[in-house]
Amino acid sequence: MAQHLQKNSTNQESKEKLKEQLGSNNLKESFSHAIEGILTAISQERNLRIHFFVGFVILFLSLFLPIDKNNYIWIFFAVFFVIISELINTLIENLLDLFIPEFHPIVKIIKDISSGIVLWAAMFSVIVGIAIIGNLLFNWDIIIAKIFGFGFVSLFPFIYVLGVIRWKKKR
Repeated sequence: MAQHLQKNSTNQESKEKLKEQLGSNNLKESFSHAIEGILTAISQERNLRIHFFVGFVILFLSLFLPIDKNNYIWIFFAVFFVIISELINTLIENLLDLFIPEFHPIVKIIKDISSGIVLWAAMFSVIVGIAIIGNLLFNWDIIIAKIFGFGFVSLFPFIYVLGVIRWKKKR
């Protein structure tokens, strides 16, 4: 009987430890874990701190501009999109470092792509900022945002093609 109780106690402790690792069914604890995760990422990642600062400045500035509801949603989306992308990038980098701490060329590719996602989100945010805030502050025409958008989308394939041409010339 004592052995059975001890086994149940050990089993219960294992379940508690597993529950602690997996999270919580308690809503307050779930929010607490989520906030702790964001704060940890902010403390680890300089770029995330920069994105939060720039996002704060943009959203604060937008409080004083006559921005309509639809454009305000785009600004919020752009700011949150960059921060979400940086959080995902941080997650990917930490997971890779946990499981593959030594250098590996495929890990480098994954990390580079993950960083590229953040860059892409930031470029999107620049276009949104030019289209909305640039228009309000500097009376910029939408054509400027279109040029930037076209430039960003065509830049990377153009760089790729130049790289392929250079590589073929070296052969």
